[in-house]
Amino acid sequence: MKFRGLPLGYALSPGALVMLVLAVCSGIAIIALDSREESGELSMWTFAQPHYDIYVPEVNNWNSSGKPIVDMHLIGRQVMDRRMLGGFLGDVPTADLLEAERATACLAFAGPLDAVGFVDITDRLEAEGLLDAINGPALSPWTFEGRIFGIPHDVHPVMLAYRADITEAAGIDMSEVETWDDLYRVLAPLQQRTDNGDPMDRYVMSLWDSESDMLETLLLQADGGAFTETGTLAIDRNVNVTAVANMVSWMIGPNRVATHVPEFSPTGDQLKLDGHALCYLMPDWMCNVWRRNVPTLEGKVKLIPLPAWEPGGRRTSVWGGSMLGIARTSTNQDTAWEFAKHLYLSEELALQLYRAGDIITPIQEHWDNPIFNEPDDYFGGQRKGRMYIDLAPDVPLRAATPYFKQARGAVQNAVSRTREEADKLSLYTPEEIEPIARKHLEQAHAEVATIINGNAFLRENSNEGDLR
Repeated sequence: MKFRGLPLGYALSPGALVMLVLAVCSGIAIIALDSREESGELSMWTFAQPHYDIYVPEVNNWNSSGKPIVDMHLIGRQVMDRRMLGGFLGDVPTADLLEAERATACLAFAGPLDAVGFVDITDRLEAEGLLDAINGPALSPWTFEGRIFGIPHDVHPVMLAYRADITEAAGIDMSEVETWDDLYRVLAPLQQRTDNGDPMDRYVMSLWDSESDMLETLLLQADGGAFTETGTLAIDRNVNVTAVANMVSWMIGPNRVATHVPEFSPTGDQLKLDGHALCYLMPDWMCNVWRRNVPTLEGKVKLIPLPAWEPGGRRTSVWGGSMLGIARTSTNQDTAWEFAKHLYLSEELALQLYRAGDIITPIQEHWDNPIFNEPDDYFGGQRKGRMYIDLAPDVPLRAATPYFKQARGAVQNAVSRTREEADKLSLYTPEEIEPIARKHLEQAHAEVATIINGNAFLRENSNEGDLR
């Protein structure tokens, strides 16, 4: 089997490399079996059941139009990771089209540009005027060395959800909140301890050091994060130190304002119902999770733009994302491109994505549709679609890097260590916590740099520098 010059380090641990070798072998057998079973001329993989269900009518419309048949398959993320890497590394067939979540898609960007397993669609987008049609920030996770390798499925702006029934009963006007400092100043009086015990029974914010996605969301909002927009590792830069010190100060001490309310958890759902936290990070897709998991909160929750880190600062962030890419191994790339546009640029699909999943489309020409102005009863009659769309242009950019999962985990560990050390030393203000945060973020930076430097290609082409 010929490997196309792609570094075997590939952003994976030795154990993961062993699994990859096994995946290549098993993937060949699985794909060969699929090729015998599939009757279509194009195949597509997606990882999400809701996506699959929404796409079925569009796929059927395509298939009934006399065009080459598309066979769509739902497979799990881990299976997709193995099969995609097996195909990209080993030059064995994958599906013609792969809808991949960020953690999966970015694995393709560990080597040189000509080794990326997805088709470069930059020139197609430019020639057909689609670069101006698609929300710019939504393209950034799929842009590697200035070239674009996928059509974005979403934008995923983030707002702040809050218990409006509680704040309004207290006479608090949340529209006056501009910064995080404002939020905690205004809502701190609503914290409650009903049994004179510790911890509190109600806190202002749901945020904890174990939630790496939430931490990343707030670091990106602050114009920080583990990587710069161009992919340079920058965990230890000053903006991250400041933001981490502030977040840790929210989690500890006599003036603690944050608590842990886990998402995707029956325990977390009950805590939401109990009002254990007043405020939550809310990407557009999370609206649908709440709608399904805590339906009795309908009418009790409202949204505002994220409080900024400083006056005049960014009022949103981003959490999650997926794309549709064409495999370089596809022998039907032109037809795959036409189907990708049929699916992802469709207005009907954009509307169904919002109806069924509360997700706003990245295709800007659809933003004027009246559906996005409709009041949402769950969120107190707010026109939340329009609120998310208004924030979409300001979503922070993200680098296409195969190491973002390792970096995100390293940052989360650094935040946990900072919280534990600061709490042990009874250091509770951001100014007191900053030296501890810097120490642990520098350690995290060094850990991830070691992993990256194990990739010969990225080591030789690294532009890592002192960005503090």
